[in-house]
Amino acid sequence: MRRNTIFGKAGLTIASLLVLAACGSAASESGSNEEGVETITFINHKTDWEENGKWDEYMAAFNEKYPDIKVEIETMTDYAGQMKTRMNTEEYGDLLMLPADISPTDFELFFEPLGDKTELSETYMGLNDRSFEGVQYGIPTQLNATGMAVNMKVFEDAGITEFPKTPEAFVAALETIKESNPEVTPLYTNYSAGWTLSNWDFTRTGVSGDPDVTTKMAEDSAPFEVGDTMNTIYDVLFQVAEKGLIEEDPTTSDWEQSKLDLANGNVAVMVLGSWAVPQIQELAEGHEEDITFQTFPVTAADGKQYMGVGGDYNLAINVNSEHKEAARTLLDWLINESDYAVDNGGLQAVKGGDYPASLKASQEAGVVLLEENAAPEGKESLFSDVNNMSELGVGATDLEKQRIIDAAIGNTNETFEEIMEDFNARWADAIKEVSGN
Repeated sequence: MRRNTIFGKAGLTIASLLVLAACGSAASESGSNEEGVETITFINHKTDWEENGKWDEYMAAFNEKYPDIKVEIETMTDYAGQMKTRMNTEEYGDLLMLPADISPTDFELFFEPLGDKTELSETYMGLNDRSFEGVQYGIPTQLNATGMAVNMKVFEDAGITEFPKTPEAFVAALETIKESNPEVTPLYTNYSAGWTLSNWDFTRTGVSGDPDVTTKMAEDSAPFEVGDTMNTIYDVLFQVAEKGLIEEDPTTSDWEQSKLDLANGNVAVMVLGSWAVPQIQELAEGHEEDITFQTFPVTAADGKQYMGVGGDYNLAINVNSEHKEAARTLLDWLINESDYAVDNGGLQAVKGGDYPASLKASQEAGVVLLEENAAPEGKESLFSDVNNMSELGVGATDLEKQRIIDAAIGNTNETFEEIMEDFNARWADAIKEVSGN
């Protein structure tokens, strides 16, 4: 049954099926600290902004326009993992970043409807993956491209003046870098960071050049065959690890240090989202122009290169919040009025915004930015359901990407072919389980 919400026409009646822990409601997290001032909690993953005072600056600017809303910022390092625990209760803030691995069929259990997707799509991009049955539950803080953060000076010092356009040329270029300067790590995997390896999965839109790649994958019983998109991506990861072109001991990799090493030319490449470029350039003081963002080294059959763009974390409102209007006010301000997307090297979710500097080089090189199409009606949660059933964690967890690296560097006896066979078998079984056939 449909109902109106304070946010517009659309929304599903919320019938929460959560088994709640013995605790108070979300109101215990927020309320009124003085007469006429409403306090809300905003939980997010931007720990760096809490440390460097950026959130203080943003909230000061927000309070210039909305002095009656006080925002308490809470950040988490392992955001996805910690929020899973918090969401077993009602106490997961008023405004939050919508965790990536929640099935669309469960959105209504946790998040307040934000409006009708069709209406909101007149204003915003990147709405496809946080909607269900025409109802929008999250709006992207920004759109990111997924590809490679690159120190081009390292390539140029090795005699490579153009970023490679095929997997073979890319691996050969990394070998040349290693030979020319053994002190440089050609590709840093960030194996132990707990989230970074999922970026390899998010390159699939650009590698395939197909805006329907994810929907098709959900119905493909063998998407890891040789020549297919996911096999191509994982094969590059396996090769660079097997050839010793990654950090010496990936199990002790250090995310914060890796950004500094890329900025200083001690690392050549990391697979990341475009959001990382400003962070790395800030560390490359005096030679920011060395840091560029490149598409995954694959050229499509039509001779073009593509780079997938999609929503970063979406802002969502806790369905249990007692301060939904205030939370929506902050949500709208962050997306429509603040410089959040620009400051994070992303493309604004609001249509008509300028491309960030991090993507202009790729745009000038003719790389086509490609946003995925929405899944057909009735199949909105199909990929998520198959992915979860297979336990492969495509785009969500890093365990299977770590497995590929472990096999490549000799920590296990598996071959790449055996791993891909296992992936195909688990994916096919998951499709059968989800379809009921």
